Amino acid sequence: MTLYFGYGSNLDAEDWAGFCARRGFAGARLEPLSTALLLDEALAFDRFAASRQGGALNLRPAPGQAVEGVLFEANDAALAALDAKEGAPFTCRRTPCHVVLPDGTVRAAMTYRAAPERFHRPHPHYLSVVRRGQAAHGIPHAMMEAAAEDRPAPLTIAHLFVYGTLMEGEANAHHLAGLPRLPGRIRAVLHDVGPYPAVRLGEGEVRGEVVELPLERLAGMDALEGAPPGGAPGGHYRRSVLPVATPRGVLRAYVYLMEEAARFPRIETGDWRSKPDRLAAWAAYAARTPEAER
Repeated sequence: MTLYFGYGSNLDAEDWAGFCARRGFAGARLEPLSTALLLDEALAFDRFAASRQGGALNLRPAPGQAVEGVLFEANDAALAALDAKEGAPFTCRRTPCHVVLPDGTVRAAMTYRAAPERFHRPHPHYLSVVRRGQAAHGIPHAMMEAAAEDRPAPLTIAHLFVYGTLMEGEANAHHLAGLPRLPGRIRAVLHDVGPYPAVRLGEGEVRGEVVELPLERLAGMDALEGAPPGGAPGGHYRRSVLPVATPRGVLRAYVYLMEEAARFPRIETGDWRSKPDRLAAWAAYAARTPEAER
């Protein structure tokens, strides 16, 4: 079985079943597993599909944005049907990706992407198919509707949760100076790396702050945390998305996780500020570590 991230007409079970029936793809099983986010991408109507009588959805790189879709499990017959429906490998091609699930975990998958063209206005029937599919999975229409008018979409994730040296009054707070902050809490586990903390997914509560992060600042945060773009694993930290409880309600926010944090001591309070020697530990670390490496 193959994990496939769908973001357009394949979200709609009726459209999918109709295509398979018309084209004779018996036994094609496309099983939805979870909603998911494809980080650092946006939707665009920048390819023409004759079968749709207008523009069809595509992906375009957009650091800081996130496409909401569904992670499916596809059997071999479904993969063949997907290739036929998407025109692979000529119109679209299979592309490896990493998607973030609602619990903050990451899964390797594949999706389809076409070479970008100019904007092509979508046919109303195609838009209705995508809306129906999105609604079936509880996915908002905002990014798709903006793409259909060739205008910028609102940010899917507009906040960053910080829990250590980036908090107000801490050693790295200057990186986020002047940005609005709110107190917040996430379900996770906090660990003591020495001069800074790390969070991993698990049963616990971590206290921190939610920052309204401008789009252009996210790449700098990735660099600071040693995180690969797109939420991919393999860096010092991994950028993920988690729900954050705040005085204004629950917000989804980016959060930097460390997959190997469990090898460090746990901070039972879940609060970095409860560590009395944290500023001294950072000062000692900064004195022996070049600025480009911390």
